[in-house]
Amino acid sequence: MCMTILAGRRASASGEVLVGHNEDAPGRFIMQTHLVKKKRRHPGTTITFEPNLSALELYDTRTNLFWAEAQTFSDDPSDSAFCDLYVNGHGVVICTNNCADSREDSPELLDGGIGYGLRRLVAERAHDAREALEIACGLVDKYGYASSGRSYSFADKNEIFVMQIVHGKHYAVERVPDDEVAVIPNHYTIHDPDKKAQGYNELVNYAEKRGWFKPEEYTFDFARVFQSPESYGLDKNTYRHIRAFEVLLEMDLSDLKWQKWQGLPFSIKPAHKVSVETMKAILRSHEQPPHFAKPLTICNTETLESTIVEIRDNPDRITIRKALGRPAYSPYLVWYMGMLSDPEGYEDVEADESLAQHFSLKPEAMDWRNNAWFRAMEVQAACEMLSEEKEKAVCAKIAEFEKQEERELSEIDGQIELSLRYKPNIARAMMEGSVMKWSDGVKDLMTELRDALGIITGEAVNAVNSGENFRVKLDGIDPSGLEAGECICGPSYAEYSSWSKCAGISGGCIEFTGGEWLKDATPCFTDLYMLLVGKDGSRRAGRVCADVRR
Repeated sequence: MCMTILAGRRASASGEVLVGHNEDAPGRFIMQTHLVKKKRRHPGTTITFEPNLSALELYDTRTNLFWAEAQTFSDDPSDSAFCDLYVNGHGVVICTNNCADSREDSPELLDGGIGYGLRRLVAERAHDAREALEIACGLVDKYGYASSGRSYSFADKNEIFVMQIVHGKHYAVERVPDDEVAVIPNHYTIHDPDKKAQGYNELVNYAEKRGWFKPEEYTFDFARVFQSPESYGLDKNTYRHIRAFEVLLEMDLSDLKWQKWQGLPFSIKPAHKVSVETMKAILRSHEQPPHFAKPLTICNTETLESTIVEIRDNPDRITIRKALGRPAYSPYLVWYMGMLSDPEGYEDVEADESLAQHFSLKPEAMDWRNNAWFRAMEVQAACEMLSEEKEKAVCAKIAEFEKQEERELSEIDGQIELSLRYKPNIARAMMEGSVMKWSDGVKDLMTELRDALGIITGEAVNAVNSGENFRVKLDGIDPSGLEAGECICGPSYAEYSSWSKCAGISGGCIEFTGGEWLKDATPCFTDLYMLLVGKDGSRRAGRVCADVRR
């Protein structure tokens, strides 16, 4: 599950291309953010990203990168292959969306094909969105794509291209009109591909050869032809697609009944020019908590982080706004592309080392750490469990922080633009000074929100094992005042129905047992959250860190 919003420059309030993206994935993940420096390599250097896929030749020169990396521990390499977002030093943004299943059942692949390497190689080299598209087409033509179906977005300061790939060597391409906004959830959204684009004729001829398309019956529609019938028009995707249109069109579309094969338009003209605040409103869109209510909303329990990129003429001045976890309960921190170092708590492992182990993480890499990511997890987990009044108070505090941050950004941005022309070192110092200040402000805000939510901490008396009960000693609260039958414990990413239930209270400890979440739990030092219900009906949120073993 992911969501991307692409606003052309004439659809944007600032006149600059905007890219908004929520990265979603189920299970235990940790987000890292790397500022990757330029690098020259020995000619002919190759790399194999996922096991059993093609060895890829790296470019002799890698440009600098902003790299949002999703890390997870899994026996399946594909779990780590399709989440990462890039902004490169030439001002090109690359992000992707799963498109459920294509109907392709006989993909043509060279040595297993290409997966993660597609976005990485494009990011390292492309000078603009058009070149990014050309590189991607060339790689898919050569190796074939290793996943069932995916949408790639390539954006620069002038234009945006969407490339939607089918398992193997077929794909459709469409350019987002400058005065329109494209919305991409997790299904194919291209209906009428660019007929002049690379691969178009091969795409149509292949569909006709397979018997999926009969030109005498209807006009070629890529989404209709290549989406697996079982995954076309799924409620979870259509629901989020329509919700984004509601914000953009400023209309209530809840009663709209879309014909299944008609689908939703690739892009639309918004009711008003799209701003950063419009992007935030879309990416934060959700119903009342909890976020895992069905169908899943745009901001949901699987959302790992949210990013909004404002692409400026000077790549160093590109602003990247990042909200860790579910953006509804997390402030967007402004970054500048021209920065040279990360704020505290956003990078635990240096970029090259992190890339080397991206597909071979050990479970301890997923251990709980007192960093920016886990501070966000704690606040959002508590927000889910507590009252609507407390949720609104959290959102109000976040809005207040962002308003001040944006005000300070507008004051400093003009000075940075001027300094970049004549004194770039001073400009970079100004960028880093401002971002570090805002980062410290985010840290202080999350601490303030945590205290306001009254989150109770606990200590795990024993390890968490799927075959045993585990006991938690709570700090500053007498567990005898709790209604044992109502208390539950589990990870923030899992539905409450899968959490461990309270098996009893004794000896100053609360004991938990069972839980479906344990079946796939990563064996690491993990953060677990507790819904603690008092005998008087009061609700408290708690957090405990414990060793999980399978």
